[in-house]
Amino acid sequence: MIGQQLKTILADRGMTIAELARRIGVSPQTLHSVLNRDNNRIDFDLLLKICTALSLPLELFYGNEPPAEKPDTAELELLRKYRALDDHGRQVTELVLDLEHRRISDAQSDAARRPDRIIPLYATPAAAGYANPAFGADYEDYAVPADSRADFAARIQGDSMEPYIGDGSIVLVNRSMPLSDGDVGLFFVDGDIKCKQYCEDSFGNVYLFSLNRARADADTTVPASSGITVFCFGKVLLDRRPPLPVR
Repeated sequence: MIGQQLKTILADRGMTIAELARRIGVSPQTLHSVLNRDNNRIDFDLLLKICTALSLPLELFYGNEPPAEKPDTAELELLRKYRALDDHGRQVTELVLDLEHRRISDAQSDAARRPDRIIPLYATPAAAGYANPAFGADYEDYAVPADSRADFAARIQGDSMEPYIGDGSIVLVNRSMPLSDGDVGLFFVDGDIKCKQYCEDSFGNVYLFSLNRARADADTTVPASSGITVFCFGKVLLDRRPPLPVR
């Protein structure tokens, strides 16, 4: 109970109810009545004054609330500011809140109505460190959000692309997006499919790097003079472009 918590705090500090009442500008009788209630009900403004006078965080008195319902410091501060507004300020604030609630609700409804899109997830894994045969016709349906830019998905084997892409991960791939230095792609090189980070120098030499530099042994270099064709199946869609290794 809030009242019992406050009485314990006052006792620990050697402060009387009368002294606290004087500090917050209420009568001792009013404060005594509040502290002896058998429930947690207490006027928020009064609790705010008590916390200010005793240098206590407001959230101290919401410890029994479920975590999802427990207001944090910022939320309590917003409530304090709202209560300090006049009628016009409250009306404007409530109007903005209603509009924002409607915007979020509409967005969630749109997302719920938007069907997933189905792309192929190829059964043949792409190597992240060792060889595999080329993509075949063996695939299964894989659902992605309707606005996803992925054209197909592939499963990755090996640890050379960790921690960005783990062993056994499924990556989404776009066939048409241009590939720049530092991007990750799926490549067909000399009979093998590899998931690697791409880089090409001014001489036309192609470097396919492992993101896990402990697996630099799985890097592939294709000199321009080698005659080997590097075919890119597509760009792997990642949240961010990993940095190129320092060579």
